[in-house]
Amino acid sequence: MQLSEKQLKVITETVSKEVIRAYKEDENKRQQEKHDRRLHNIKLLLKHYRALVLHCQKREDDLEKFEGTSIQDLDIDEINLETIESIKQSKKKSIAMVYFIKGKMEAYRRNCSEDEMKYFRVLEMKYITPRKYTNREIAEVEHIEERTVRRYLERAIADLPVIFFGIDAIKFKK
Repeated sequence: MQLSEKQLKVITETVSKEVIRAYKEDENKRQQEKHDRRLHNIKLLLKHYRALVLHCQKREDDLEKFEGTSIQDLDIDEINLETIESIKQSKKKSIAMVYFIKGKMEAYRRNCSEDEMKYFRVLEMKYITPRKYTNREIAEVEHIEERTVRRYLERAIADLPVIFFGIDAIKFKK
């Protein structure tokens, strides 16, 4: 069976349209996943912020404790330059991340209007302050309901992607 040129053209156009539709659908899905990953990453950074701060402080305390002590005096079975470099790199990354988060939170605070400061305060108490507050405690301090605390957190976290990731976090309509 042989197809006419008209039939080939119709088949080619139909297949092309379907391929373009599938590509656009896939691209939209990838963009949504990228956005979701960014929100997830922000939540992870906030959730672990206090632990990062403690990690950085612990490293400083450890370094002060062992200042002036030689490696031989430490009575460590196996230590090499790679281990030391690895520890130093981990600490540098942790400190950099703590400063990154501090800077972004300060930028968010400065960007908040007077009315939006409530979102910042709730976010700060939940994740940034040295003392860890529960949603109930935040509700009491802010004189709001617990479910309002959750809504404020969602709103604040929704505002953060552009502050954390810049233009890449903006969803443009096509």
